[in-house]
Amino acid sequence: MGPRRSGYCRRNRKFYGIATITDKGQIAIPAEARKCLNLNKGDKLLVIERRDGRGINLVKDDMIEDFLNKLSNTINNAVALN
Repeated sequence: MGPRRSGYCRRNRKFYGIATITDKGQIAIPAEARKCLNLNKGDKLLVIERRDGRGINLVKDDMIEDFLNKLSNTINNAVALN
């Protein structure tokens, strides 16, 4: 593995900091991450376990909706061509 750039993991994802889980099971998302990712009060995030079981991914629910719409359009277009 080559040297790591400060603030980035191996897949060039940005590192925003460390979040601590409170006794209520809550975490605070760092301000820079909220700003860069346009995360606002009241936004819904899907909590998805990583395949390797070593952590979680947080995904805005509207991103999943966009993905499903694109997938549906692709399937519909493929069916129309047949």
